Amino acid sequence: MRTLLGAVVVALALAGCSDDPESTPPEPAEPAGTTAPPGLEEVPPGYDESPDGSLPPADDELDGAALTAVLRTRSSVRADGHCAPDQVAVTLEGLDSSLGHRYSRIVVRNSSKETCVVEGVPGIGVRGRWGSTFVPEVEHSDRSINGDPVSSASIRLAPGERAASDLEWTGDLAGAEAEPASLVVVQLASGQLPAAVPARVGTEILDIGQFTTIRLTPFVPAS
Repeated sequence: MRTLLGAVVVALALAGCSDDPESTPPEPAEPAGTTAPPGLEEVPPGYDESPDGSLPPADDELDGAALTAVLRTRSSVRADGHCAPDQVAVTLEGLDSSLGHRYSRIVVRNSSKETCVVEGVPGIGVRGRWGSTFVPEVEHSDRSINGDPVSSASIRLAPGERAASDLEWTGDLAGAEAEPASLVVVQLASGQLPAAVPARVGTEILDIGQFTTIRLTPFVPAS
């Protein structure tokens, strides 16, 4: 009797510790690198056609896992000691163009009551209005938009202070028939959830397309 009872207890314990992979879906993995080549082989046929049927979830309906899945590259620094997404406000500021190049800035403002740190180059990803995850080429630059050298030193942001990473895009820009960019996700440190930023400056939508080349600089103090 004791042997039978023991077998029942063990069976119940194993049932309570099921390793069924469908019970807890895995979190999407972060990108492997801080830069990325163009993902020409990563898009399905018909990627450049507006889909029929139901609309994809709106940008503001995406949870943390869905935002992480949009990342094309991860941040160049680890999360330890760096500003967390809930400590900052992330915006896109400024828009300029010259000879097929577009320029803006990713600006991070410390909106908390504690000093925190930003450092290095942020991770980035772009989502389209049709729900596609874009696969742009992502590069890093040690020169600002003005051509000045940019340091990778850490920046301590007191409450209200700001830092900025220059954002440049060029190459295969989105045209009138292409899927327009809808959302930019920005990761301040690897291992963190990214911040979600509308892909526009004012009323101007960023003409980043599926295979656009994006260049980012390390964060520097911003006024």
